[in-house]
Amino acid sequence: MLKIKGTFILLLCICILACCEISEDLPDNTVPASFCRTVLLYLGVDNNFRAEAAEKIEILRENWDKNTDGNLLVYSDAGGNATLVHIYYSAQKGNVADTITVYPNENSASPQTLTRVLNDVKNYRPANSYGLVVLSHATGWLPAEMSKPTPVLRSIIWDTGTSEADNYMELTAFAEAIPYKLNFIIFDACFMGAVEVAYELKDKADYIVASPAEVVSPGFVYSTMAQHLFQPQPDLTAVARNFYEYFNNQSGLYRSATVSVVKTAELENLKTLFQGIAGQARNDTGFQDLQCYGYGSQKIYFDLGDYVQQSAPERYMEFQNALDQCVIYKAHTDSYYSAGKPNTLTHDAVGGGEIAWYFHSKHFEIEIYHLFDGYISIVD
Repeated sequence: MLKIKGTFILLLCICILACCEISEDLPDNTVPASFCRTVLLYLGVDNNFRAEAAEKIEILRENWDKNTDGNLLVYSDAGGNATLVHIYYSAQKGNVADTITVYPNENSASPQTLTRVLNDVKNYRPANSYGLVVLSHATGWLPAEMSKPTPVLRSIIWDTGTSEADNYMELTAFAEAIPYKLNFIIFDACFMGAVEVAYELKDKADYIVASPAEVVSPGFVYSTMAQHLFQPQPDLTAVARNFYEYFNNQSGLYRSATVSVVKTAELENLKTLFQGIAGQARNDTGFQDLQCYGYGSQKIYFDLGDYVQQSAPERYMEFQNALDQCVIYKAHTDSYYSAGKPNTLTHDAVGGGEIAWYFHSKHFEIEIYHLFDGYISIVD
């Protein structure tokens, strides 16, 4: 019995040592499964933002906290083959950015591509909630054909590496391409902080974080983003505040930031109130220095609060209260970057600097595009 027992122990030790030795050569399967939240960063940068793909991925990898309960995935189309990368902590390797899927050369501005990637992400890392961060060129809700000859508006995501005619995605197509409800969408892209954008996406996301003006590179602060997004309740206010504070500490043209966090559940009430106010103004309402946003001197978008303040001042506070229910955080610098020039934000025109959420069109029954004559016309 002693001989048999000794032989058994010896064999057991050999097996244990062998397993330890073999495990060092096995693929790293230590990535923890998390069902709390899955976040996708969608890098539609097959354009002049190509260099930002590797940069953003590396920043996220370096700053990943190993105790984070969540899944961070990055889709990157920077020309050539697109990839899906998983960022996580490995007990063997530390923080890693692991390429889990390589796609063929494709159009990241295609709605079909966005839908497939979002489904791939959900299948790979299912979770209780989902978030989306989009980095690309964008111009809000205006369809491209409405912007000719200039500026070249492309709505959201621009892919210059494809021969397809549709190398940009309209806002409506973007909304339709999202296959499941998201907790939030963060737009690291220009001109997406519009009420029209938020309303178009109200059934797709609970919160929208975006800028109503141009976003100066390097955009949002990725070094701290993950720690805020993977809180039990995503701290979107902190994401927006970090963005604002970073650029508010810059100088010259780089001191430019406008940002808001919108709660989409309150949009229907705001729409109902606004339609009653706008119906009183009609087409003959004139405006003095209505706060506008756009490229350089082109007045493409107008400030929603300023419009109400000038067209129906007796109902402005009522509207402001409803707006405050939608916009849970807003901030802006004194001026914003526009086509290489600083444009001053008229604080009196935006309620003493309190309103940082802007624009309008079909859903709220207002036409505001191509307005160079100082008028806003109501759509019947």
